[in-house]
Amino acid sequence: MLLTGDDESLLVEELGTRIHEALGGADRSLALDDFDADRPTVGERDSAIRSAVDAAATRSLFSDFRVVVLRRIDAAVVDSLEPLVDYLANPLDSTRLILTSKGKPPKSINDAIKRAGGTSMSTAIGNSAEREVWYRAQIQAAGLHLDPAAISALTERLGEDVGRFPGILDTLISAYGTSKKLTRDEVLPFVGEAGAVPLYELANAIDAGDASGALAVLHRMLGAGEMHPLQVVKLLHNHFARLLGLEGADVSTPREALDLLGMKPKSDFPGRKMLQQIARLGPEGVHRAIQLVADADLQLRGTRDWPEGLVVEVLVARLARLSARRPVRR
Repeated sequence: MLLTGDDESLLVEELGTRIHEALGGADRSLALDDFDADRPTVGERDSAIRSAVDAAATRSLFSDFRVVVLRRIDAAVVDSLEPLVDYLANPLDSTRLILTSKGKPPKSINDAIKRAGGTSMSTAIGNSAEREVWYRAQIQAAGLHLDPAAISALTERLGEDVGRFPGILDTLISAYGTSKKLTRDEVLPFVGEAGAVPLYELANAIDAGDASGALAVLHRMLGAGEMHPLQVVKLLHNHFARLLGLEGADVSTPREALDLLGMKPKSDFPGRKMLQQIARLGPEGVHRAIQLVADADLQLRGTRDWPEGLVVEVLVARLARLSARRPVRR
């Protein structure tokens, strides 16, 4: 099965459902192999794909079937997906393979899935009428009860930003349970304001060592209700993981850096910026940044009894100070 869609949060939500169905009550630790092709470097992406194919082509020793998940095949170049195409030409009958792609997958994968008798499903939601139907269905499936004004306000406020919706439902259930019919005034505080703050604003302020500016951006991101602190940590992890993928690598130009990471922007600016930040932080600084992000992730999951907002505030301030005290080396 291939799951596609532009909103990664909806992809993850649907993937969780499909994994649950595929396992059918089997022990996840014995029957599930989960791989992610959305890695910082080409080598890591290729390794994830090869590992997924090897798992799919191997019968399980512990159960009658194996569920193999390969996430974000869109992150890989077409040539890297050839082992997957070859496998789909003769798939193992005991393997239940689930692929995800953010956006349109390569034609070679689509064709291979069709020839193998597989299915494809899009998680994309179309026009406003379809979105409202989807919102109502999700509310009903969650067991929540909202009055018409609450549903109308919620759908209008979120609009196309459907990726936030599953998290909002979970929060509403935690706050009110499922027995009470919720009003507009009870729901809207959990929805937040419309308008997204791009990640690059936060990353730019951190990289510049501007702690106050970075915290101001963070407060906009969290204050608008558009991001959970764990999402911010995930985005910061991706940002510094790219630097880690370049640190110590044999690259000297922005284009070489972009090629190593498998990035293909229209200009070399992102590569030049990453090389400048690596020069600013140095090996110790890059590794320290990764450690700070990892620590914050654990703290948000319960290792420290701090408010979630405080955890990410401290993280952002520390990352900014890390850059501020390291002048760019020439």
